[in-house]
Amino acid sequence: MEQVITPTAGKDNPIQMTDIVYSKEKSLFTLLAIISGIVWAALIIGTLGMALLYVLMFFIIYLFSHSAFISYLKGTAVEINAEQFPELHKQYLACCDRLEMKEPPRAYLLAADGMLNALATRFLGRNYIVLFSSIVDALESDKDALNFYIGHELGHIRRNHIGKAPFLVFATWLPLVGAAYSRACEYTCDLHGLRCCNSLRSATNAVAVLAAGVEQWKRMNVDQYIRQARESSGFWMSLHELNGSYPWLTKRMARVDAKAQGTEYTPPSRSAWAFVFSLFMPRMGTAGGGLIIFAAIIGVAAAVALPAYKQYQEKMSAASSYTDPVIMAPQMNTGPATVPDAALAIEHIDQLHQSLAPITEVLTHYYQGNKAWPTELEVLGFTDEQLSTFNLYSDGIVGFVGGEALGDYQGYEVYLSPQVDEQSNITWVCSSSDIPDEYLPLDCQG
Repeated sequence: MEQVITPTAGKDNPIQMTDIVYSKEKSLFTLLAIISGIVWAALIIGTLGMALLYVLMFFIIYLFSHSAFISYLKGTAVEINAEQFPELHKQYLACCDRLEMKEPPRAYLLAADGMLNALATRFLGRNYIVLFSSIVDALESDKDALNFYIGHELGHIRRNHIGKAPFLVFATWLPLVGAAYSRACEYTCDLHGLRCCNSLRSATNAVAVLAAGVEQWKRMNVDQYIRQARESSGFWMSLHELNGSYPWLTKRMARVDAKAQGTEYTPPSRSAWAFVFSLFMPRMGTAGGGLIIFAAIIGVAAAVALPAYKQYQEKMSAASSYTDPVIMAPQMNTGPATVPDAALAIEHIDQLHQSLAPITEVLTHYYQGNKAWPTELEVLGFTDEQLSTFNLYSDGIVGFVGGEALGDYQGYEVYLSPQVDEQSNITWVCSSSDIPDEYLPLDCQG
């Protein structure tokens, strides 16, 4: 049977349980928790609870999107248990035991197109660990190093980094402190990984795989790689690390090496100018996470501003009667809902359509004579009254706006688009992207 190195408590273990939390994680969490708590309280009180509707909306979005990944995991990956990869399962349980986790998360092995990594996630109260098969294969010659990856992901669960994220959502995008907390969490999880390894060499081997790849890590000079961290003191490297969710890998290797030897790593100082510039660079996170945060903030702000905006819109609509006829935009109905009578709406659109026959006839003659559509209405000789009845767009497309007979669809446009054949014969096609077919004549229904 193949030998598997599993972590066992004793003198060979590099660090103790009291040393597996990075010193700055707790203080950074406290700071972000205070900021987020104030923002949450202000939003809930200021919107009279309406902000909770947006929380529910984003939870539903998360529920459907993340359930897709969990379903894929269960339907595609291989669950690691006593019957499936039993030796790897023993190794996994030994890591959970060393980290004093009484309820091991469900663990899976997943082929991930050669990605060298692992991940932890949570869905509806249940935790999951995923080991990518490439990292398991890469460490076939040092199975103890795989414990570093297992321990790192267990660290995210043990420290509840995933569970805290929704509460901290309004503070983690802040410049400097948001990214600093994320990096601190990664350092903490590296210490969890180190706790699960039996030797320093295995821990540094695990980091080396991330740096050099499946095969080349075996020929990597770890001491030289640690010395490479000195280059991170310049402006650009400082700037991008200060705004990054992960520390430079050279620094992670250096901290793991120092901690395992019972010393503290002193990183090179960062550029002062990098701190100044970073003050104006909100952390956007990874995989669009920052965009979701901004969307949430905008949504809640909209809930606060919507009543005032409606009043402003009504005042502006009443005060202004001029609209540029060529670039006129549809006027949205902000009053009570009005369902149009289908027969009256169809008759109304048909009359407007027929009234534009002279317009389309002039445009047809112009195109047939010039082999191009006009860009200036003045050259067509239309009267001011005619110009006020339609909008002219590129490629000869004509648009006319529906009136009160369309009810809630008042202000939306119907388009007449020219279709030119090889003999320059033109057929005008009627359509509308905004008005339902039930309120349009048959020749305008798409």
